[in-house]
Amino acid sequence: MDNDVLQPSMIARLLEEISWEKAVKYRAGGRGMENVLTAEVLMGLDLLPRDQFFGQVILTCSGAVATRALLADQAESAVMSLLPGDMSVNAAGAAGRKFIVQPDAIVTTPDVFTFVEAKRIRTSSFQPEQLAREYVAVMSNAAERIPLLFLLGVEPPVSVQGLGKLSILEAIRTHLPAVLLRAGDIEIEETELLERIDDVLCWISWDGLAAAVSSQLAAFSCGDSSTDAAIGRIGQQVMSAIEWHS
Repeated sequence: MDNDVLQPSMIARLLEEISWEKAVKYRAGGRGMENVLTAEVLMGLDLLPRDQFFGQVILTCSGAVATRALLADQAESAVMSLLPGDMSVNAAGAAGRKFIVQPDAIVTTPDVFTFVEAKRIRTSSFQPEQLAREYVAVMSNAAERIPLLFLLGVEPPVSVQGLGKLSILEAIRTHLPAVLLRAGDIEIEETELLERIDDVLCWISWDGLAAAVSSQLAAFSCGDSSTDAAIGRIGQQVMSAIEWHS
């Protein structure tokens, strides 16, 4: 990814993505489309007080307990990048440079590198190798940071094309050997990759995210009525987006 040429705002990145697609699909405001929903929700979480909202959403997720706790602790310093473009499955290997994935978002803090894969609320499934590719990609691209693969709008078992419902572990394990063969050496053995899945994967449903935001809105007050009202409006937009796309 060439971060030097990425537009700074989520709306700019969404429009960049739309420019490569048939825009007629967005005529109904992009209703039901994961990119639009992800942009609306992440914009809200980006603007809301981080510890109380984004951090709490992360703590509400399942999986990767220790890494989620660290990400939540560093929520105020998180940088969110929507639709950041192509990412090599093997950041350092020549064989992997043309073997790419496309994150829906990347969230970085001083110590955590988070690859966000979002699914729309309406019926959707993973491509056969998708989770294995994304898992290898986050492990390869995290560099000195701790890797986290965040499945947004997902609850296991997950639907995988041609394979039906699988656990996340099985969805990755089934295709990991083929992905590693194509990616080349990422300097992590297959056995270690399999052992670390539980420490790297986390997920939350859209309903779970909405419930976390709603709970925090009900409890939030900074003592200034105008600021509280502004926080309420942003939080309500997040919840309304999830309801509208359902």
